[in-house]
Amino acid sequence: MKRRHPFARLGLQSYLAGAVAATVLALTGLVGCSGCSSTASAVDAETKSRDFIRLDPGNPRLAYIKVEVARESEAPPSLHLTGRVALDEDHTQRLASPIDGRVTKVLAQLGDAVKRGQALVELSSARVAEIEADAQKADQDLTLAKKGVERAEKLRQEGAISDKDYAQVTAVLEKAKTDAARVAAQLHSLSLAPSGPGLTASLRAQVPGTVVERSVFVGQEVRADAVSPLMTITELDTVWVLADVYEQDLGLVSPGADVAVRVPAYASETFAGKVDHIGDVVDPGTRTVKVRCVLPNGSHRLKPEMFAKIDLAATGRRAAIVVPARAILTDSEHSRVIIASEGNVFRQRVVEVGPEIDGQVTVASGIKPGEKVVTSGAIFLRREMESE
Repeated sequence: MKRRHPFARLGLQSYLAGAVAATVLALTGLVGCSGCSSTASAVDAETKSRDFIRLDPGNPRLAYIKVEVARESEAPPSLHLTGRVALDEDHTQRLASPIDGRVTKVLAQLGDAVKRGQALVELSSARVAEIEADAQKADQDLTLAKKGVERAEKLRQEGAISDKDYAQVTAVLEKAKTDAARVAAQLHSLSLAPSGPGLTASLRAQVPGTVVERSVFVGQEVRADAVSPLMTITELDTVWVLADVYEQDLGLVSPGADVAVRVPAYASETFAGKVDHIGDVVDPGTRTVKVRCVLPNGSHRLKPEMFAKIDLAATGRRAAIVVPARAILTDSEHSRVIIASEGNVFRQRVVEVGPEIDGQVTVASGIKPGEKVVTSGAIFLRREMESE
């Protein structure tokens, strides 16, 4: 048998080893290139930071994201506000006692209709006798002061009194008139006669209306400095409806504007009224201003403290940026939207918004007309950005 040269066998082994090494290197290169391609694809599919996120056109997440264009629109013909029915304070009396005493009679009950001047509560008080005595003394002092001025006039004409003395006499008369008027007012408020004597006084209605609150009872001790009223009488033929209007919408409201009010008790009905007063101070917390509307209420169907919805006819017109309400993301500090730009780039932006009207929100600042806002998927995008 023919034997091979040892160097020939060695050459074959070297050739095989080299081929294996070359194959391994080739496979390693392929794996490395595959990894590079995967990494590049991931970068192209999504780029994000705390300021923005960019999605590749083929990213499946885009199917869940919808955008709409912010448009410039005139303010709506009416503002939809919430508020409450309140007493007409111009025709309301909260009965209080000007003196300390004890209640001896309660002459009106809850729900009673009362007339102006009608006695509502009687009370006894030692102060009554003091007021009557003060009234008698004030009348006497006034009579004497008038006679003193008459004598001073004659003496002045005769040159027997100086101008200084005459001025002092007339000053006494003015003080006597003031004292008499003060005591007369006390007598009138308690329905007392200056002649007296007596210990009983009557508290009377100053306005006609209905007794809507009563917290007084026979035997009760009352004080002149009490905070709570003994009774509340109001004329229910008119009521107020109080609402809040956002600062940026004040230009749409003016006194005399028509309002239509709805209450849950009569959901299918509206009650007509007018804006009576616009507040002078902006609430720093809500950035709103109080608006008072006056409504006729002859049927007494509108009850104080009822919840109310108010449609207020706008009297001014102005351009405004409007976006769907679902585009607004609100946290404890700010309202935000997600702005969509070319290349599927999405960014957060802080905005200042007004009230929601028919699913639309007026944006006072932060958006320009024509910009695109995310209306579906905005929460997902925000979380993605903040997770970086």
